[in-house]
Amino acid sequence: MITSNTGEVQLNTVLPWQAKQWGRMLSHVAAKSLPHAFLFSGVEGIGKELFAKQLSSFLLCEASENESNINGIRNSCGICKQCRLFESDTHPDFKFIEPEEGSASIKVDQVRKLVDFFSQSSQQGGRKIAILSPAEGLNNNAANALLKTLEEPSKDSVIILVSHQPGMLLPTVRSRCQVLDFSLPSLTESLAWLNTYKNQLGTGDSLSEEDLRETLLLANSSPLKAISYFDIGALTEHRLMLDELGSLLKNDSLSTTLATRWNDDISLLRLSWMILWLEQILKLKFGSTLKVTQQAEKMFIYLSEKASSAELFSLYSSCLDQYKLFLGTSNPNKVLSFEVLLHKWSSLMRKA
Repeated sequence: MITSNTGEVQLNTVLPWQAKQWGRMLSHVAAKSLPHAFLFSGVEGIGKELFAKQLSSFLLCEASENESNINGIRNSCGICKQCRLFESDTHPDFKFIEPEEGSASIKVDQVRKLVDFFSQSSQQGGRKIAILSPAEGLNNNAANALLKTLEEPSKDSVIILVSHQPGMLLPTVRSRCQVLDFSLPSLTESLAWLNTYKNQLGTGDSLSEEDLRETLLLANSSPLKAISYFDIGALTEHRLMLDELGSLLKNDSLSTTLATRWNDDISLLRLSWMILWLEQILKLKFGSTLKVTQQAEKMFIYLSEKASSAELFSLYSSCLDQYKLFLGTSNPNKVLSFEVLLHKWSSLMRKA
């Protein structure tokens, strides 16, 4: 299996909506014109990181390196020594760089070790490959430390930057990479793929078509993010949160009670949902038609008509500020943060 932060798929499987990009990579390999640096760009949860790992496995595979096979091999073989090393996360010529635990940044010391890795000869006699994900996590010092390696790559080296927000990267970094854009799959593609992987998700027949659609909506149409949501029971929690918010707006529950319950392992996710709700309410307020669940529709329409634009934008800004704090290392009082935000939600119901 190849694993990412958003899910797990079979080693030799290219996601259906990535066939075009995969074909482009195969053409590069067959023509021996593979760039030394890539920037894989697109929204989170569509499989960019998985694609990068799949490509890395393919480029290290002994079968793909056999010139007599190059036009016939379309995936890593999964059985050679290189594939076994890769799948067991012990391949000496492959590095995966991500922010260290408790940090949102890829630090300069991590990049310096990567530079040293590329300066050495391949231990297996083939390519040396590194993935940095998410690349926007590179702080300025780390990005600058990476520049020389991007400008003067060693022989048979490949660096893959995976980014959900490529605009946050230094222009000097972006300009030295070949950009490969990944778009969201269609609803039909996503539903078909999720249905195929029901058993893999451990959900069997317990997921209805409506459950899949609602989770995709919650995951901003990102199918791999939808998988991670099923793993943690996010759909049930999201429905409960909407009920709890409705109860609060009707003065049937207390903000302190909800704030205490929402301070758990998925508190950051809960806050992201709150931001999503406000985005949906604001879109409704400005005349957009959008798909929301029946559970949310009546409440969101009411709030879009009841609250002023200034109030909604103020609450939206407050949620974004708290989200940044939750992401940071300052260890904010999350109960107090939720309590303050819920008080602002309640204020939306005040009579003009």
